[in-house]
Parts: sequence; structure tokens; C-alpha cells
Amino acid sequence: MIKLLDNIFNSKLTKAIVLYGVLVIIFYVFKNNINVFITRYLTLDKESLQQVSIMWVFLICLIGIVYSIYKFLLKKYQPSTNLLHTLFLTALFYCIVRLTNYSNGWEFISIEPPYFYYSDLFGIPLIISSLILLIRLFKKYLIKTEKKEITTNPFVADDPIESELQDKLNYQKRAKDLISYLERSNFKKSFTIGIVGPWGNGKSSLITLIEKEFELNPLKSTLHLKFLPYLNHNENDIISEFFKQLSSEINKHSGQLSNQILDYSEKLLKLYKNKSIKDFLAVNTNSFSTSSSYDTFNKINSTLEDLNKKFIVFVDDLDRLSNKEVLQVLKLVRNTANFKNFIFIIALDKDYVLNTLMQKNDISDHTFVDKFFQLEVYLPEIDKKQLKEDFAEFLSISDLRSKESFILEVTKAIYRKDNLFDDYISNHRGLKRLVNQLVFDFHSLPDQLNTNDFLNFTYLKMAFPSAIKFLNNNWSDVIPYNQETKLCELEEVEKEGGKNNVYDILKNSRTLYYGFGSYVPDYGKYKISSSLTKEIELGKINNLNYHQNLLLAKTLIVLFGKGNQAEEHTSIKFGNNLRKLLQQKVIENELTYKQFEGVFNSKDNFSYLRKVLKSGQTQNILDRISFYNTDNTERIKSVVMVLLTIFNDAKIYGTYSTSVLQVLSQFITRVWSKKQNQAVQQPREELWGTIKAEFLDGNFAIEKKLEFLSFLSENRIRMSFDDWGTDEDTLKELSFNQYRKLLEEKNNNLWGIDDYTFYHAYHNTRKFQTEEVLNLVTIEFWQKNDITILCAQMTENDALTTKVFRTSDFASQLFGSKTEYKSFVENKIGKTDKPELKEYLDFIKLESYTDFSYYIRYEFVDFKVIKLKMQKVINTNNLRSDELDNTVEIFIESKDEKTHNITGTNMNKQKIPGLINCLVHQTDSGYYSSVRIESNSIHKGITALLNHYLSLLNKATKEYVIGSDKKSILKDTEIVLEIVSIQPNSYDTKEKK
Repeated sequence: MIKLLDNIFNSKLTKAIVLYGVLVIIFYVFKNNINVFITRYLTLDKESLQQVSIMWVFLICLIGIVYSIYKFLLKKYQPSTNLLHTLFLTALFYCIVRLTNYSNGWEFISIEPPYFYYSDLFGIPLIISSLILLIRLFKKYLIKTEKKEITTNPFVADDPIESELQDKLNYQKRAKDLISYLERSNFKKSFTIGIVGPWGNGKSSLITLIEKEFELNPLKSTLHLKFLPYLNHNENDIISEFFKQLSSEINKHSGQLSNQILDYSEKLLKLYKNKSIKDFLAVNTNSFSTSSSYDTFNKINSTLEDLNKKFIVFVDDLDRLSNKEVLQVLKLVRNTANFKNFIFIIALDKDYVLNTLMQKNDISDHTFVDKFFQLEVYLPEIDKKQLKEDFAEFLSISDLRSKESFILEVTKAIYRKDNLFDDYISNHRGLKRLVNQLVFDFHSLPDQLNTNDFLNFTYLKMAFPSAIKFLNNNWSDVIPYNQETKLCELEEVEKEGGKNNVYDILKNSRTLYYGFGSYVPDYGKYKISSSLTKEIELGKINNLNYHQNLLLAKTLIVLFGKGNQAEEHTSIKFGNNLRKLLQQKVIENELTYKQFEGVFNSKDNFSYLRKVLKSGQTQNILDRISFYNTDNTERIKSVVMVLLTIFNDAKIYGTYSTSVLQVLSQFITRVWSKKQNQAVQQPREELWGTIKAEFLDGNFAIEKKLEFLSFLSENRIRMSFDDWGTDEDTLKELSFNQYRKLLEEKNNNLWGIDDYTFYHAYHNTRKFQTEEVLNLVTIEFWQKNDITILCAQMTENDALTTKVFRTSDFASQLFGSKTEYKSFVENKIGKTDKPELKEYLDFIKLESYTDFSYYIRYEFVDFKVIKLKMQKVINTNNLRSDELDNTVEIFIESKDEKTHNITGTNMNKQKIPGLINCLVHQTDSGYYSSVRIESNSIHKGITALLNHYLSLLNKATKEYVIGSDKKSILKDTEIVLEIVSIQPNSYDTKEKK
């Protein structure tokens, strides 16, 4: 009966009904006052309101309705308690005022149709919102009362058990035994029980079972609450939150005791804050309390004695706290909350708590914690047999429930002696993590993988994640490819080095490794465990202790040692399987083992390979080959040709040529590395014969062949030509022949403006040939062909502008100098009629005035190929404006050195409006100057420029005059200085186009 009444009076629904009822009564009691208030402050002038278009009011109403449906119905927004009550109360009062004869002294303003008021346009959205929320609350209540359907969860949750059916460790009996003792207990002060056990051993589950038992069979005069200290932000919050929670619970039974506890809490917090005992003993003048905290403490005990109730406080996860927070909880349970009949049940990993406190020097010895506990309920480590049985059960309720064969395989595997289940899994928490990891990794497994290897690798990944990173970056050193077994295996030490310190240590620790019948590898047999070099490196990364390093070494030996006799293609030691596991990534459209084997079929010019490449498997193939090993010469040839096929069309297949060549060189190094040179000399020569016959002489792009040969030259330090089965003289001849073939292929078959493969081919061939030999055949090629594309590609612009140009340095490399290049162009073009080439001749002539020393301002009008090239530059660099667009460059020719010397004298903006700079040039062909002026000052600037030169020349005599063309200076009708070019021409009014 009492329990039923508790449920009724503590119900939120009951409280809401009472609150609403009281407010309605108050509403009617003060009806007249409220009506007066409405009449005075809330009524509107009818005519003023009716002047507002009804459409605006309807629109506001419609928006309110749509928003309510969107927010509360479609988005399922959960309003706060205050907002919920505000909506319901407002809707309730609206209904009362609207549907009853409530108004007195005022009335609703009506609109069409009759009986419809302006207030309804605001009340309707309110009613709709309230109805939606009420329906949602009702449905939520029905769902709670109905039996919920069991939903399938892909993972196994790490929640404490809640029923006897879930109790696999028989903790229910412990819970009942403990409760029976508590029922008969009576303490003058607090009593503390420690639920002690290793991480993940079910301490929280035992506390939950005790709580459930209290709910089902409440003890007479016993109250209980659960306090979670790790939810607080600092140690002071722990004290405050505990007493707030305790006061709230006690308030249901004694308001006096609840107030006393809050008063006591406030005094305690001041004590901890000010570190003064005076505050603890003094009367609190800032509150309603008239006694010291010591008096309050005594009053609390007195009230507790009168109340005659036991209080059980559960404190979980003490091992989640920092050292200071742990100390605060211990002080709380033994000192500050040392009240009569207060029983604390605390779950903790005692070893972890002690180590935390000892490391921070908070305690001097391990006995410190013992002082706080009067009873310790120890939960021992879970039996391995029990864990293995539960493992299969957890798998059967996970997302792998339908994978019966897999569950059977892993269940068998964990009973194998070389399976490290016992070394890694010691409790249900670790077991559930393992199950969840298997669920997540299952669908990304290699096509064929030994189940025992998969499990051992999963243990390694979960316990030592940085070891996976280390192996991924150093696998060829730690687990190199073994040519004899064709697998990746740990290297063994020399026979005379088999005896070592680590092995001696292990022999002296037989109880640790031999006492339980677990697998014990021969640590002294392998380099990685004989020296512990790799483990020490890993230890620096992971801060591993001694035994963790040994476990890591043991795992690597189990996986990659000689003792792992798993079938080759299913073993983790098989290169493809190792690659997949180490990379730890789920690849969409994964390349299967069958597909990978199929790409090496050279039938129909690798037609199957090309089909697989077109399906987007390029990177998958490269990744797989990166870990692939074989000692079969025919397979080596096939792998090389697969990579060269990808390399030939790397851009089409979505990869980079350099990446493919890198994989190729690493593969060649790997397959030759473990054999003596003489043992592999013949296979090397056979391999080069295949490369020459099928790639270099085959139907592949000549530019790619030259790029490949260039790569061999660039990497000759890391990988000699002999590794490829060839020599430098052969490569020199091949490269030159390929370049000549390219010239023949390009003869009268020139390329586009953005195709620079011809020049790349030249530079790639230069790795083996001298410039004299290459230049001769290249110039001969251009003698036979239209040089328009040559001129365009030899013309380069300065960075981030398309207004200044110069001739590429490649012209000097190819023709000996830019002057020689100019002569070649002039002789080749001759008296051409092509506007673009005539324009180019003008440009290169102007550039020669500077001795090809810097970029000159030039605007190509007729040379459409260069204009197209510049448009691509603009698009690529998103050049919306060009800072040199408003710059004009004037070239001036002087007839003698004396006149030339004055062209750079005393030049400044005061004398030459818009002046930017002035440069003087003396070349074999004459004396020239170039002056840059801002375009908006060009005409004034030219006039001022000539006048300036004239004044300098006429200082001694008045023999010089400006010519009638306004572009020259004359002496006795002979031109001594002349403007020979203004670029761009559009700024010269006499030569406007």
C-alpha cells in the first residue's frame, strides 16, 4: 500500500495535475482582478485592429501552425519542462477564457465567419502544439507500458547485467548474501564495503544486481541511492553533488534532515575552499543556520537516530577518477559523511587505485586504502573456460549470428595452444570488445585467411595499435620475405647467437609462461626477441612495460615465426593477406584474390588487366603488388609487364607515373634481395629481355619508354643497371633510338600548345646522351617542320601575368644561345606571309635588344596559339586582373654611344610623367634602351621623354631637334635617337589598330 502511494504521490503526472488545478482555482478566485487587468492593459481599439489586413493575421496563424507541425511532429523536438508547462498552461487558460462565460468588461473582436475571433488566429496554433505534444506523451507512456519488441543489435553492449538470466558469474547469490547481512546490521557510524576486482570483472554488475534486489524486495526502513563521482568536474564538486543528491532523496522522508545536510555541506565546502578549521566550527552568519557545522553533524546523527533508517550509498567506478578525486571520495565516506547507519558500497580496482595514489605520492604505502574499508568483497579473475564458453554465446547474439561456420571456426581456434586468447582476454569487458571487433572486421577480411591468424592479429591490433603502425612502415625489415617459404617471416638469429639474455630470463620465469600450459615460443630463435631492439622502439612509443614487450614479441612469433604452419595462401604471412590486415582500411569495390591472379594473364595483350583497371582497381592492384613476392621468373616478368602497362596509361587509370615506377623498383629490389648475384643473373637478363621485347619494342607510347629509361638512370645509385639485367651502353643506344623514333612519329604530325611531351622526351634522353648529339637531330627535325608550335612553346610568360614574355632557356640549350635560336627562326621563316610569325619575328627582335636578359612587354594580336596559351594561364590561375595591363614599354635605339649614355640619365617621375623604370642595353647589334610608363600617361610621357633627351643633348650646343614624327631626335637631318617600338601598339595613336 505504501509503495503504491509512493508511486502515486511521486509521479510527475500527479504533480502536474495538482499544479494545474491550483492555478485554475487561483485564476477563478482572482477572476475580477484579472478582468480589470485585461480591460486596462490588454484590450485593443476595435477600429485600429480592423484597419490591419486580415490576410496578415491569417499568415501569422498559418506560419504558427506549420512551424508547430514541423517542430513537434516532423522533427520530434523534445521541449524543455518549462516550455512544455508554459504551452499547456497557456492553452488551458485560452480554452477557459474562450469557451466559458469568463469575460467581464471586455469582449473578443470577431471576424468573418461569425463566432470566429482574432484571438483564435493565435490560439489555434497553441492548441495544435499542445495536442501534438499530448499525443506524443501518451504514445510514449503506452510504449513504456507495453512489452517492447526485441531489436537485433549488431554489437554486444558493455552494460552491467540487470537480471538473473544474464548472470553468468553467479553474482546474484553474492548480492543476496550481502543484502541479508546488511538487513541485520546496525552501525553507530558509517560502514564501507569495497567491491574489489580487476578491470571488467563485473563490479558494476554486482552493484546493479543489489539495486535490483532492493527494488524487488525492499528492506524495511532502508533507503538507497547511487552516486557516480566521475560525473563531476573537480574534487570540490564531488562533495557538493553528493550532499545535494543525498538531501534530495532524504527530503522525501524528512525535510528537517534534508536541510541539516545542506547546511552541513555548505560549511564543508567553505572549509575545503578556505583551508580553515575556524569556518567549520563557527556559526554560519550568511545563512539561516544558527549553529556550527560540528553542531549540525551531531544534529544529523540525532535526527537519523529518531528516523531509524539505514542509508545505503552505491559508489561505482572509483577507478575512473584522478588521484585527487579518489582521495576526496575516500574522505567523504570515512570522514565527512561518517553518519549513523550510512553504508557505502564502493566498486574499485584496488590495484589501479593504489598505483594511482602511489605514483602521485599521495600515500606512503598500500595500507592507506585499507583504513577506509571495513569489508572487501573480492571478485576474482573469471575462469578462462567460462570466458571461452561465453565467447561463442556473445557471437551468436551479435551481427555474426548467421555466420555459423565462422562462429564454429573461431570457437575451435580459441582452444588451440598457439591461440593467445588466454594471454589477452581476462574478463567479459575484454571479451565483448573482441566480439565487437570481429563483427566490424569480418566483412573487410581478405578472401582467404586462417582463422587462428586472424584472431591472433586482432588481439595484437586491440592491445598494441602503434605496433600495427610500426609494422606497416617497417614490415620488410621486421618480417621480410623469405625466398624459401615464399612468405613474410621473422628473421632467425645465427646458430651461435641462439643463447641470449632474454632467453635466460624466460627460463627463470617458467611459472609465468609455463605454469598454465600456454604456448611458449622459442624467443631466442628470432632476432626480434633475442635483442628486443624492435620492442624497445615500440616501448618508447607505447610506454610498454617489460611483460608487455614480451607479450608483443610472443604474438609476433606466433604470427610470423616458423611455427605458424597455416596453409600458405590462407596464412597471415602470405603477402596479400598481410597487406590487407596492416593497411586496416575497408576498400570499396575490393579486388578479390581471383581478380588479382587474373591480371597476370598476358593473353590478348593483358585484356583482362585492362578490364579490371577500367573498373577502378588501379590503386588496389598497386597496393597488392607492393606486398607481393615470388621467386618464379615467369611471374616476375608478368608483374613487371603489368606495372609497365599501368605506367603507360597512368593518367587514364587515375594514378601517377612516378608512383607506378616506385612500386616497380621496390618489387625488383625485393625479389632479388635474398639471392646471391650469380644465382639471379640469368633471371635478371631474362627479365630485361622481356622488358625490351614487350615494352620497349612493343606498342607503347615512346614518351613513356623514354621516361622509363630516364627513371633507370635517375635511380642508378639505389638500384644499379645490373639489377635490371642490362648495362649503360645498352640503355644509351636504346634511348637514342627511341628518341629518333619519336622524331619520325612527330614529323609533319605536330602537337597542341599544352602538350610538352616532346620536350620531356628530349630531357629524358639527355640522361644518356650529350647535347651535341641530341641537338643535331632535333634541329634537323625542326628544319623539316612548321615551327609555329616551337615558337609558341619557346615563348614563356612571367609568373601571374600574361603581359610580359621572354624566350625559354631551352632555346639556349638546344641552339647554343638565344641569339642562335633567333637566327634559326629568321632563316627558317624568311619573308613569311603568316601574320602570327611576322608578329613573332617582331617580338624576338625586340627581345634581342635586351640581349634576351629579361621579360619584355608585348601584346600578341595575330599569334592565336600564344593567345590560347595565355588564356589557359588566366583560367588556371584565375587571373581576374593583371597588374601589368596598364604598363607600356618603349624601346629606343641610339646611333652612337654618346647618345646612348644620356638615355638613362636623370630619369624620374617629375621629369617623365608615369615613369615606372628605365633600362639601358648594349648589344652586338647596337645601343638600346627600354622605358616603362603607365598607360594613362603615355602621350605626355613620350613628349616629356624626348624633351628630356633633347635638353641633355643640347647642353653644349643647340644642334639637336625633335623630328616631325615626334618619335626621333635629329642632328643635321640625321636621326641620332629613335623610338623603334611602343608595346602595346594600341597606346600609340599613330599606329592604332
